[in-house]
Amino acid sequence: MKIGVIGTIVKDHIYLANGKEVRSYGGIYYTLSILGNLLRAEDQIYPVCFLGKDLYDDVLTRLSQYKNIKTSTIEKITQKNTTVKLLYKNLESRYEFITHLMPPIEFDHIQKIEGIDIWLINFITGFEISLDTFNKFCEQGSGIIYVDFHSLSLDINQKGQRIPRKLPNWGQWIRGIDVLQMNDAEAAILNESTNLSHEELIKFGRDVIKKNIKIFHITRGSKGSLLFYQDNQGVHDVEFPAKEVDEVIDVTGCGDAFAAGFLVHYCNHKDIIAATRYANSIAGVNCTVRGTEELYKLKKFLMKGK
Repeated sequence: MKIGVIGTIVKDHIYLANGKEVRSYGGIYYTLSILGNLLRAEDQIYPVCFLGKDLYDDVLTRLSQYKNIKTSTIEKITQKNTTVKLLYKNLESRYEFITHLMPPIEFDHIQKIEGIDIWLINFITGFEISLDTFNKFCEQGSGIIYVDFHSLSLDINQKGQRIPRKLPNWGQWIRGIDVLQMNDAEAAILNESTNLSHEELIKFGRDVIKKNIKIFHITRGSKGSLLFYQDNQGVHDVEFPAKEVDEVIDVTGCGDAFAAGFLVHYCNHKDIIAATRYANSIAGVNCTVRGTEELYKLKKFLMKGK
């Protein structure tokens, strides 16, 4: 299996609600680390991104521990790398600040890789790729296209804080893709609301799946996730509980863990329901560790057969 991952690797400064501080790599570093743990050694993972000179050597050294991650498509640039500061108000709510955006990825950069079975596009900054390039990629690309909408719903104010962004053309960002993921807060932003009820989320999900999207996930943190999919019998919605864990440590990267878990299981078994259940389990394990430094614990989870 060959997986291409488009997004941004960031340096995370995380300030948890309990007063503890975590510094680690984030963004698609979560995605890559989790895929590296879940996939076989013979699988191939290709990160397509820019990386600042200040982090390049260390990140490539860390990624080299995964024999299935190919770093030749990571392009080093002279500017400082993107840094994200996360200030948690409680276990699941936070303020986010960002500096040093990477330049947008061009189509030629993506075309360097051939024979990709799955493309995972994770909008960490929301500015990784232009709409024109994205649409061209969807039109000419092959394989499954999975999009984590993520920060496409966020803008940046003068202080570098992430704030809701009105995206009137957001439907163009999901045209031509196979699987879409967003969380309930992002769904609310797209509906110009601060919060959507369960019934409103269901209606929104069923409306979205009718836009020729095969699978649509709305993640809801401790409330689990909502799955929408369409087959010959019509549109379906299924609710999944979150994985029960002894202690929630850090929820950063749980959406990335969910996407990685779903893709690995779905591509191996072609079972939407089982893959979504597995995705919630992987996200649950992710929230029991701090940052990306302890993601090796995923292997222990897998060995237990949970």
